[in-house]
Amino acid sequence: MHIILVRSNARSATVRWGWRAGFLAALTALVLGSAFVAAGYEGARAGGSEAPGLVRHWRRRLATEAASLRTLRQENRSEVDALAQRVAGLEARMSEIDALGAVLTQRAGVSPKLFDFNAPVPEGGPSNRSREVPLSARQLSWRISHLADRIGAQRLALRSLNRRVAETRLRHQIVPEGHPVRDFWVSSPFGWRIDPITGRLEFHEGIDLAAPAGEPIHAVAAGVVTWAGPRYGFGNIVIVNDGQGYTTYYAHCEKVFVKVGQVIRRGTVIALVGDTGMSTGPHVHFEVLRDDRPLNPAPFVFSSRGD
Repeated sequence: MHIILVRSNARSATVRWGWRAGFLAALTALVLGSAFVAAGYEGARAGGSEAPGLVRHWRRRLATEAASLRTLRQENRSEVDALAQRVAGLEARMSEIDALGAVLTQRAGVSPKLFDFNAPVPEGGPSNRSREVPLSARQLSWRISHLADRIGAQRLALRSLNRRVAETRLRHQIVPEGHPVRDFWVSSPFGWRIDPITGRLEFHEGIDLAAPAGEPIHAVAAGVVTWAGPRYGFGNIVIVNDGQGYTTYYAHCEKVFVKVGQVIRRGTVIALVGDTGMSTGPHVHFEVLRDDRPLNPAPFVFSSRGD
């Protein structure tokens, strides 16, 4: 057996081994190689037996984490849905408050430019980012509950106020005020007088307003028509009752435009000036009764609204 050694100076040297030494070297290499192969095989077997269990372990961990994530998503979705429902309820209440506010603004005669219930509330200010604090879900829920309570209380207050305003306006409408015809003069006042038909002393329970024939007669109070047509002595007459104690008479009409049971407002044209019944010329016999007791119509006819 020959072994050739190559030196850096390009010279070579030959080492001569015997056959015994070569055999021992080959045998040693074979034994070491077999040992390394056996060790690798055992390691592979050991690793292969542990790998499936490790995979199953991590799969279980991942499945647990996924289930927890789904639970959190469902809880968050439920909280968001609950908040959305509460916000929808608040929006409905705010719509009612906006409508009531608009009605009250109109009835109170306040300029809509001052209180515009359809526009955002004017507010603002510089933002200080360093002092901002994010709201938690619990804090947001509490603020929504607090706001809902305030809106509910304000809605009840506005509804009560609106009802009072409506009642006040209704009372204002049903109280007689103004004159039933535009151009007139008082031909016979309220009180004792000589009856122009019988010539006897009598108590005149109304006031006669002389006016051109065919002149429109306007209701001076709101109410329900309880009589519309001929009646002895009055000719064609319209009687309006407000249901709160006031009754108004419009007699000697040429033509009547309303019917019994009809609800009318102040200012409605109910008839035309005529000369029907016990009359000496075209005029309106106008009476005002309070709880069936005749009142002097002059204060109602010559009120500030009627002048």
